[in-house]
Parts: sequence; structure tokens; C-alpha cells
Amino acid sequence: MKEWNAVTFTNNLNGEFPDSPKPPVLTDDSRKAAARAMKLLLYKGRTRQELRTRLLEEGFPEEQTSKAIEYCQSFGYVNDEKYAENYIASMKFRKSRNMIRRELEDRGVTEEEISQAFDEVPYDEQELIDQLILKKAGEPHAMDDKELRRTYGFLARKGFPSSEIWKALRTFQEASGR
Repeated sequence: MKEWNAVTFTNNLNGEFPDSPKPPVLTDDSRKAAARAMKLLLYKGRTRQELRTRLLEEGFPEEQTSKAIEYCQSFGYVNDEKYAENYIASMKFRKSRNMIRRELEDRGVTEEEISQAFDEVPYDEQELIDQLILKKAGEPHAMDDKELRRTYGFLARKGFPSSEIWKALRTFQEASGR
């Protein structure tokens, strides 16, 4: 697989397209928007919506913005499904499925793309809840009401379903043997 860098981006803007299908033709104005879009993508991955919002905020007209995004997509620089997979893989040890889903929707990823990404990335929510309880409470023991409420709140703020939290907390306390 060819490695891409700033020089490759610049060459692509100048009409040099190694081993790639021909992207949309850019006017001089659209070329500026595409150059800015690719520069933004060098720093971090973005969804179509995030890129569109950023370009519009920087004063590029809608038509130029659309062409720039289409251009970036033609090279695979913008791919919402891959973005969702990467995001899930990086957040699956910290956040609930619901919270990840909500954050991806806020970034403009479609429900279908999110579902496909969850199918591709292994994610066990119950195991994550158990790990977070161990991290928060330490070794299994009988929790007093205050500790129970704090641990429950900690997990609820991460977006886990109430029934799953209580089930995991019961299992945690039963493991203490008390």
C-alpha cells in the first residue's frame, strides 16, 4: 500500500494521480478548498460532516466544499465507516455502546455505518462494566450504600444501561463471599 504524505497530497492537487482512479475535476477555487481539507485531514481523521462544517466555517462556499469533500473521498481520505470502526476500537475500553453511538451520530456518521462498524469491531459491554467496577472499587467486597451509589453513578455517566449496571454490581458483591 502506498504511503501518503503532504507531498503526495500536493502532487494530487497538481493533477498527478499515481495508481488512482481519476478524481473529480477541480476548479482553482475548489482546489483551495481541497488543499485545506487535506491539510485538516493530516492532523486527524474527520467525518464528512465534520469536514464540511470546518470548511464552511472557514468561509468556503457550499459548492467548493462539496467538491473538496468529494475529491477527498475519491482517494479514501474521508470514509465515515472506517472512521466509526477506528473510533469504536479506541473507545471500547472506556465508553458504553450507547455513548459511542451517540457521539458518532453527532459527528454525522449514519446509523447504518455505525451498525456495520460495531459488527466489525469486537465489543463486550458486560466485560467492560466488570472491568470498570474493578478499577473503581478494587477487589470484590460488600459495598456500603454510599460506595454503591458512587459506582453506579460512575457507570451511568458512561452511558451503560441501568439493568446491566445493577447486574454487574450484584455479581461483584457476590464474588466477595459475603
